Amino acid sequence: MIEVRDWRTTAAALEAARASGVAPVLVTPPDAASFYGAGYLGALQARALAEFPDVAFRLIVDCGDAPGHALACLRAGVKLISMNPPNDKVADIARQMGAELVRRPE
Repeated sequence: MIEVRDWRTTAAALEAARASGVAPVLVTPPDAASFYGAGYLGALQARALAEFPDVAFRLIVDCGDAPGHALACLRAGVKLISMNPPNDKVADIARQMGAELVRRPE
């Protein structure tokens, strides 16, 4: 697990993964959706996918305990979100949108 906070840390993690051939799990800080915003996090994921199409990575966006932030991230195209505590309704909506509610890695 590699914590990413912005494009600089994300790009560095993906460059290192490209060089080593490892498929990294990138995780935002706890409650990131509340202070970065869904649009920024969706754009971060989109840029990573566009600039590193050869790197198999997972980006997990932490939405804390806020279903509204989680839903906003899903609408922004984020594919992996985490919540604490998990929320069954959000998990169902995520599945319907081709995304997933996952447990935040330790």
